[in-house]
Amino acid sequence: MLLSKAPAERATALDTELFAIQLGVVKATSFDIKHIVIITDSLTAVRRVVNASVHSGQAHSLAIVQALRNFFTNHLDCSIYFWDCPSKAQWSLHFLAHKDATSTKIAAGCHSATLLDAL
Repeated sequence: MLLSKAPAERATALDTELFAIQLGVVKATSFDIKHIVIITDSLTAVRRVVNASVHSGQAHSLAIVQALRNFFTNHLDCSIYFWDCPSKAQWSLHFLAHKDATSTKIAAGCHSATLLDAL
């Protein structure tokens, strides 16, 4: 399995989860598919997915909204599902992804961005 990673800058776990959802939704909507399933341990992040109001991860929410707008416009019978999978359940695939993401450390550098909630 090929995994890609992207640094989330200085951010809270909530913003990082929203960023991960954004990466997944944008990538998934680039394929000719009709159904998307997002498995997450953060229902709070899911609530922010299509929340375009001002919040720390607003840029991620706006990117998700744009991708989903195109997705739903092009396919009348498409759907997106969000499944809650707590990390403590240690479901194999989700647990491996969670473990990999939380163990990865990337040096911040001189001019790293800081999201609002991280302040």
